[in-house]
Amino acid sequence: MKIVVPIMPRNVADVEAIDLDRLADADIIEWRADFLPKEEILKVAPAVFEKFLGRELVFTIRTKAEGGHIELTDQEYVALIKEVAALYHPDFIDFEYYSHKDVFDEMLDFPNLVLSYHNFQETPENFLEIMSELTSLSPAMVKMAVMPKTEQDVLDVMNYTRGFKTLNAEQAYATMSMGELGTLTRLSGRITGSCWTFASLDEASAPGQLPLGTLKKFLEVLE
Repeated sequence: MKIVVPIMPRNVADVEAIDLDRLADADIIEWRADFLPKEEILKVAPAVFEKFLGRELVFTIRTKAEGGHIELTDQEYVALIKEVAALYHPDFIDFEYYSHKDVFDEMLDFPNLVLSYHNFQETPENFLEIMSELTSLSPAMVKMAVMPKTEQDVLDVMNYTRGFKTLNAEQAYATMSMGELGTLTRLSGRITGSCWTFASLDEASAPGQLPLGTLKKFLEVLE
């Protein structure tokens, strides 16, 4: 299971101030560009991609509808993604399929998509149906992040994920139950087949993320 660490710079100076040594245990860096105003994303992009040259990087614009910090029309969203992708060729591109389904056709030429689904309200009963629909679109990765209300919700996510693995051995995916209640799902990839887990450096990008050093130690013990 690879550890993904999000970075959330508010300006170029924030990018330059990132201490790469502290990210040594991260397998993948996720640039959460939604912490910038939309007109600043392309201005900060060169600094980000230069900083992390040679590292695997996910480019993500998380919109407010899915727990992020920016509001964009479908066309603004897809245009920004395509421009960054054309200029800098990130290893992975996060795409909020259900929030921007109408412009998904514009992304069909990109083989490195992370098709993501975020639900900060609940753990939906049709979790597996959503996962299966995203898989049918042949992305590089399917990402599912949902909010538990009970311990059973957490166990359900692990059970759904394990069941999915038996039927879809070829599809890479990352699933997580958010918040403190769901912390276990961020450690259980060896059992469930989830191949990414997200850790924080100084600031968590989603509720329940463990600090990078802590997560690394847990995974070493479990493995």
